[in-house]
Amino acid sequence: MVASQGVPRHFQVSKFLEILKTSQFAWFVGHVVVLTCALLYFLTFRGGASGLHNTLYRVLYLGVIESFGIIIYQQHFRHRSGANGTAGAAGPSPTILQLLLRDDNSMYVAIAVMWFLTPRLTVTMVPYVVFSFFHFLTYVKSVLLPQVFDIGPDSRISAAIDKFIRENNDRSMVWSSFSELVCVLVVLIRALLWFPRSWIVAFVFSIFIKIRYETSPYTRSGIKRWEVRLDGLMSHPGIPATVKNAYVHFKNNVRELRKYNLSGTPPAKHM
Repeated sequence: MVASQGVPRHFQVSKFLEILKTSQFAWFVGHVVVLTCALLYFLTFRGGASGLHNTLYRVLYLGVIESFGIIIYQQHFRHRSGANGTAGAAGPSPTILQLLLRDDNSMYVAIAVMWFLTPRLTVTMVPYVVFSFFHFLTYVKSVLLPQVFDIGPDSRISAAIDKFIRENNDRSMVWSSFSELVCVLVVLIRALLWFPRSWIVAFVFSIFIKIRYETSPYTRSGIKRWEVRLDGLMSHPGIPATVKNAYVHFKNNVRELRKYNLSGTPPAKHM
C-alpha cells in the first residue's frame, strides 16, 4: 500500500475533482450538510425559539431531501424509460408507486418534506442524523480514503471505520426505530393539544409508521417491545379497570390495522 504522504498533491487534487463530478459525491454532500447542521443545532441549542435553529433545521432537511432524492432518482427513474414494457414471465412488473412504497428511501424523503414544511420538531432529526453519520463513514472509507489519499482497506483508519460500522449498524437501526416511535407519541400529544397543523402531521406520520411496520423488522421489534412493557404496566393491580379496558380496546383496534397492507409487501410474521 502506498502511504498517502507519498501521493503527489496534484494527483490527489485531480482525483478529488473527478469525484466532485459524480452524483455519489452530491449524495455525500447532502449527508455532510445534515451532520453539520445537526452539530451546530445541538451545540447552540437553548430550548427556546431561535431564528438560527429554525434555519439550521430547514437546511438539514434540504440536505436530507437532496441525498435521499438522488438515491430515489437513480433507483427508480434514471433507467425507467428503457425498462418500460419489460414485464417478466411471472406477471406484470410492479408500478412505480408500488416500488416507491416498498422503498425506505422514498418514505424517508416524503416524511422529510413534511418536517421541512411544518413547525420545527427537534426529535424528528434523530433518525436522519444517525443515517447520515453511517453513510458519511461508509463514503469516507470506500471512496475518499482509497481514491483520493490512496489509503487501502488494510490501513488502521480504514479498519477502524469498518469495525465501527459493522459493530454498530444494527444498533443504529434500533436507535432510529426507537426515535421514530418516540416521534409518534410526540406528534399524537401535539395533535391532542391542537398545535398548528398537528393533526395532518399525526395522520401522515401514522401512515409512515404503518408502512415501516410492514417493511422493517426493526420497527416491528420496537413496537413489540413497547407492547410488552405496556402490558406489564397495565397488569399492575393499582391500574383502574377502566384504564385497562381502554388500553385493551386501543390495542385491539391497532391490531385490526394489520389487515390493511399499504406497501404491497407480503405480510410479515408477527411475534
